[in-house]
Parts: sequence; structure tokens; C-alpha cells
Amino acid sequence: MDLKLSNILKFISIISVFGLVFFVSGSINVEAVDQSRSEEFFAGAFPTQVTSATSSDFIIYIGNSLNGVTDPVKSAYFRVSGVYTGAGSLELKIDDDAATAKTFDLPDVTSATAFEFLYHDDSGKINPASAGEYAYTLDFNPSGTVAISGLSARAEITYQFAETACPDGSAENEKTKHQEFFAAGYASQVSTATSAPFTFYIGDNLEGVTSTIKSLYFKVSGTYTGAGSLEMKIDDDAATAKTFDLPSVTSPTAFEFLYKDDSGKINPASAGEYAYTLNFNPSGTVAISGLAAKLSETHRYKPPACGGAYPADGYLTSAVFDTTGEAGGPAYNSIMWQGTLGNGTEGKVNFQLATSDSESGPWTFYGGATCAPGDWFSAGPNSPMEIGCFSQFNNKRFFKYKTRICSSADCSTMGSFTPQIDEVVVSWSP
Repeated sequence: MDLKLSNILKFISIISVFGLVFFVSGSINVEAVDQSRSEEFFAGAFPTQVTSATSSDFIIYIGNSLNGVTDPVKSAYFRVSGVYTGAGSLELKIDDDAATAKTFDLPDVTSATAFEFLYHDDSGKINPASAGEYAYTLDFNPSGTVAISGLSARAEITYQFAETACPDGSAENEKTKHQEFFAAGYASQVSTATSAPFTFYIGDNLEGVTSTIKSLYFKVSGTYTGAGSLEMKIDDDAATAKTFDLPSVTSPTAFEFLYKDDSGKINPASAGEYAYTLNFNPSGTVAISGLAAKLSETHRYKPPACGGAYPADGYLTSAVFDTTGEAGGPAYNSIMWQGTLGNGTEGKVNFQLATSDSESGPWTFYGGATCAPGDWFSAGPNSPMEIGCFSQFNNKRFFKYKTRICSSADCSTMGSFTPQIDEVVVSWSP
């Protein structure tokens, strides 16, 4: 009998929002929510004592997309430290710009004294508008009788950036990473040459990346007595040597300075573990307690390409549904799904159906025009798929459906997005 579906069609709506096994449930797209990142960059270090105006060139590198972001820099300041004698002040500027100037008092001391302060430029001189490398100069101008040993500065920047829908970022995102590694730590006092082996690890893809290291330096600290200096080297290489003055003190004095190797000894070209040795050589009457060093580095890398984020396909089999509530089941007409393809157009959703006279089965799934176990019904959202396959399905009271969600159209290639099914509608006629 030819039945008009509009008159006698019954619907079952099986509601289940899912991304299926291996797929993320909920919305298809990652929301493009702005995020923030904090990074450190070496800004300057002077091994010899500073008593007059000097300057240090430095760079900051932004590896993230700032497209559409207004006022991206949320915090930018310099951590300035050293050990001083005398009395006076220290003026700091960026690019010799008077609008950035701040002068910090250094009160009269009778013995070398450690200091650290934070210099913040209220004029907003550092204000990048897009991803890339930015060069600046940090200016130091001590006054009075101030003499500073181990004068060091590092820039600490937090900025807002525009995230993309790509699961692990795109070519515009996540291109820099800041890391710190333990390099040395001595429990006993150090007064003679010693060395500490350490390892440095890069876990990112550096293929095709030029100028990988954007900032790399050691934070060296401790408490010393006596007078003299501390020489630093990497792998006992004279090209990496720098000697830091430690002026005479009458009581144990804390210090911290930044040691940067200008020769580029540490310059990895690929992911992996790299082993080095950090060499310390105190001179004069210097004795250092709690001598420690940690490596601080920021590197550029090649992020995973967008795409291939999801498995090619995933499956879900429904529960058992009872159609008529009595023996002699219905004629199955169509199956339809409601939801969205990945990113609106990506991927595919397939179905198979299995029917049985018993709630416990047996269950054999069929689909497609061939009505074969290896074939599938397939259509876009809100498009009923005619079931057909009358001899396999009709007049059987119970049914189950199987769904196959594909992240790409061919169901064999890993794709960038996954469809989302909100509702499945199976129609039958009694």
C-alpha cells in the first residue's frame, strides 16, 4: 500500500549532542578568544663596573598574531639589578627618549650593596602592533659617586594576542616559547674554579626557522664576601668568557647578575636535548655561598600545521528503540540528522540501520543503495535519506542505528574540523 508520509508518518526524535568517540563534543569551532602571554628578554648586562652613562641594545620578539587587538601590551617593565657603592642615582630611558626617563635614588652606603628595582615606562614606548622583531636601546646613567658592578636588566612583557580556530595555532600563532632550566646550584662555599654540567631541551619543531634563539642568558646569584671577580664561560670556551666585578664588601652581600654569551654558543638547530658545562672562576678573595645559575631562554619554533587535528572517522551505535510496541513492525522510511558539518562545510556524516524482531537482536547493520553491510546512507544536515532495503528492515519491531562521523569528505584523511550531530530523526509507517 502506498502511504503518504504527511498523513500517517510517525517520528521518533533521538536527541543526543555528541562529537562521537575521538571527537570533541559541543561547538565545532574553537572560539577566537583573545589570549595573553608573558615572556622575558635579555636587555643588558655589564661585566665591568659602570660609573658613567652607557647603553645596551636589545630586542623583543612577538610570535603571535596581534590582528584586531587594540593596546596589546598589558604589562612591560624592566627588572634592573646590581651591586653598588657610593651615593647618587640611576636614570633609565628607552631609545634616549626623555619621555621614558625615570631616576632611581641610590642612597649612600658604606659597603657594596645589592639592589633591584622595576623600571616601567609610563609613555608606552614599547607597543608593538603586529608579530615580529622589535629593536630598542636601554640607557643607563648613574650620577653622583655611584659605581655599579654586575649591572643587569631584563624585559618582562605580557601581551594580548588573537587566537585562531586552528587547534594548535597557525603560522601566525604560538611561534615563541619561554623556558627556564636549572644550570647549577652549590650547597658549599665556592672560592676556586668549578663547573656544572647541565642540559637544555627543545621539544619544538625548528625546521626552516632561522635565528631560533630570541633571548638566552643565565641568572647567576649568591652571597659573597671579599673582593675580586667571577669569570663565567660555557664549555671552557674562551669566546664565551665574561668577568663580573665583585667589589670589596665588609659583610656577606647578596648579588644577582645576568650572564649572556655573545658568541651564540648555545644555538640549537633542531629539537632535542643539548648538553653543556657552565664554568665559574672566582678570583681575588671572593668566596660565594649559595652560588646558583639558571638558564632563561626564549626561542622561535614552527608550530604544527593547521589540519590533521582529528582522526579520519569515529563511530557511535545507538541504544535499542521499540517502534510499534507490538509484533509485526513498521515500514522504515527515512533517517535524517540535524546539526552542522565541521566549520559549516567540512567532513561527512553517514548512517546504517539494523532491525530485529527481538530487543536482544541479532543485529546486522546495512546501508546505502546496495543495502550492504559495508555501505552507508549519507546526506548533509536536515536532508532525509530514504532507507529502502525493504527486505532487510521492514516489519521488524526494534531498531538501532550506527553513525559514522568523518572529519574529511573521504572519511580516510585526518581533517581540521568535526561535524556535530544534535538530533537524529528516524521515520517509519505502521
